[in-house]
Amino acid sequence: MVVGVFAVWRGTQGARWRELAPGLEFATVHGEPYCRRGSAAIAVLRMDPERVKLRVRHFTRSQERRPLDVVEWQRHTKAVAVFNAGQFYPDMRYMGLLASDGEWVSKKPHPGYQALLVAGPQGEEERTSARVIDLAGESNSPDSLPWNEVAQSYMLFDTTGALRVRRSERIANRTVVAEDREGRLLVMVSEGAYTLADIAHVLQHSRLHLTHAMSMDGGREAELVVALGSFRYASFGVWEQGDEHPSAPAARVPLPAVVSVELP
Repeated sequence: MVVGVFAVWRGTQGARWRELAPGLEFATVHGEPYCRRGSAAIAVLRMDPERVKLRVRHFTRSQERRPLDVVEWQRHTKAVAVFNAGQFYPDMRYMGLLASDGEWVSKKPHPGYQALLVAGPQGEEERTSARVIDLAGESNSPDSLPWNEVAQSYMLFDTTGALRVRRSERIANRTVVAEDREGRLLVMVSEGAYTLADIAHVLQHSRLHLTHAMSMDGGREAELVVALGSFRYASFGVWEQGDEHPSAPAARVPLPAVVSVELP
């Protein structure tokens, strides 16, 4: 355990942040020895929620009227970055609450999911424009919270440090959204396959200073594209249980819902 924690600390202490725009930075950290397959690299997009805009996108509200892959979503929205939202059913219905531009796409809460990624506050009482909310600490109904952009998923770990997912040997690429001690939002997408418990351990013992985190959809749906000026980055969730080699054509799977990061 000591060796593992030291390896994680060493892998993240030297993260070199590249400023893409005021309030928006990118870095790559590494999760050795916890990555089970593929690259141990984890892409990290760190943002000041007061200086960028997060929007939830759903295909039913797009001009294409069909699920797009993450590259198509980025081209369609012209956003700085796009990453996959939460989980969905085989018929493309979203699992849980989903709101886009103040309108509900799905207003049925998922009883097992205790996390919300929210943005675009509707009232003056909110002091920040985007947050990760732990519903375990909320007394109000989640569909009554005053936010224009809402995506529901499950908590990975909370502010007490407690792991909020079951331990399992299932491996997959992961997408995680977290807050740090300074109230910044961080989107992290792994290039290789981790268990949920392992990636939680990596992030909690990193130098990212995270306070709590939620997990979005994983597996092939764990996708991230960043494009601004001459900077380009893309990661597709190609490593899953049983995969021997990544399959490029199958990597860019259609996503019914994504979150876009835009500059004002």
